[in-house]
Amino acid sequence: MSNALPPRIQETIAGWLRDGEIDVFIGYEAGSVPLRATPVFIRAPEDVGRLIWDATCENNLAAFLSLHRGKRVGIMAKGCDARAIVALMQEGQWTRETLRIVGVACPGVVDPRQVAGALGVAVDELEDVGLDGEQIAGGGRLLPCGDMLYDTCTSCSQHTPAIHDALMGTCDGEDAPLDDAHVRAMEALDADARWDVFSAEMSRCNLCFACRNACPMCYCNQCFVDHTAPRWVNETVEPHDVQFFQIMRTFHLAGRCVGCGACTRACPQGVNLRLFLDKLRLDVAELFGYEAGVDPEAKPPLATYREDDPNDFVIG
Repeated sequence: MSNALPPRIQETIAGWLRDGEIDVFIGYEAGSVPLRATPVFIRAPEDVGRLIWDATCENNLAAFLSLHRGKRVGIMAKGCDARAIVALMQEGQWTRETLRIVGVACPGVVDPRQVAGALGVAVDELEDVGLDGEQIAGGGRLLPCGDMLYDTCTSCSQHTPAIHDALMGTCDGEDAPLDDAHVRAMEALDADARWDVFSAEMSRCNLCFACRNACPMCYCNQCFVDHTAPRWVNETVEPHDVQFFQIMRTFHLAGRCVGCGACTRACPQGVNLRLFLDKLRLDVAELFGYEAGVDPEAKPPLATYREDDPNDFVIG
């Protein structure tokens, strides 16, 4: 089954480029690694045939928008990508007029680590594995794609993007409520046990900053960890440096994280960053009734004030 974009979508993108409505289109093309498409930047109408869409298109492409400030940009957006785009617009990083969005109804993307586990090999040992319709073919077996999705996909709250100029595909999957089972399990622990969970996860972090680089909401021109005057944190793998960085990054994303899971997917050590970010997402939802990136007209809770804001959580 072809994973090329439908002709009408190709022509739409080519038309935007020909007419000067956009300077570049950010999408996906076939990758060199099994089960992973790669981001591509299309600048000429004749190159739109390189664009693909399938269950290997995992990157949140909104993370690449910061590379094109001051330009008119077209972008392919899954539901989670679109939430990030909305959040970026809310923070004044982009205006809707400078963007052309091809929305993609997304039932979920394949997790190569799950596939490797099912086939009994390491993820870097996956060879001759690929999509075959709604299945993954490899190792003489056929695995249903639906059983090999990332956790963030199985609990997705928005399969179809809320904003788009052209929409591609349909999705039968139901949008899920904000997932909280894993967070509630951690909340049920006492303080010492919760710290043990955090410390155990962060003991695997090698401070490579892949999480920061993959996150569409980490767009500061200079990250606090890169400051030298003053220096906030040393770039070592000592527990206190790793924990300080991850705590600060997590709190910087309070009320801003869209739950796309890009940070957890990018982590080469398999650190479950999603657990701690989802804790803050749930807190913001419960305390302010807000979910980042869902409503383009909503004001981010930590950037506004309402007289009827709940205060029962304020310690005073």
